[in-house]
Amino acid sequence: MPGRCHFPDFAHRLAGRIAADHPGAPAVTVAGDAAAVGVPAAVVERILMPLLDNARRYAGQTIGLTCTVRPGGVVLHVTDDGPGVPPEFTGALFEPGRRACPEDGHDGAGLGPALARRPARAAGGDIALDGAGPGTRFAVTLPTG
Repeated sequence: MPGRCHFPDFAHRLAGRIAADHPGAPAVTVAGDAAAVGVPAAVVERILMPLLDNARRYAGQTIGLTCTVRPGGVVLHVTDDGPGVPPEFTGALFEPGRRACPEDGHDGAGLGPALARRPARAAGGDIALDGAGPGTRFAVTLPTG
């Protein structure tokens, strides 16, 4: 998968799009290491937008997108201060069409994490739920560029 993009450039573009499309949502805070990600920006967008959409739906006041450079790759964290993923649901989190609490009043079909994971894995990375609440924190690992 040839191509690459730079953090924080693409992160600021995604944050701006969310702000424009959802003016009442918490702003996405971008922080962390500057890095060349070895994946085209369009693919990184396909990975991050479902996670950021979930964060927008459930966040109380904060959504974060951060980058940490590690040997051989980068880790992008998508965080929010919402209710988090119930421990009993973590095993089903990446199953398409599964929602932890379908009657919670939020829109969505339970596809976000599964839709994000497929292109992440195709790009040589992966996605995992990172840590227990409060809130939700996804770790997206991708190769460096």
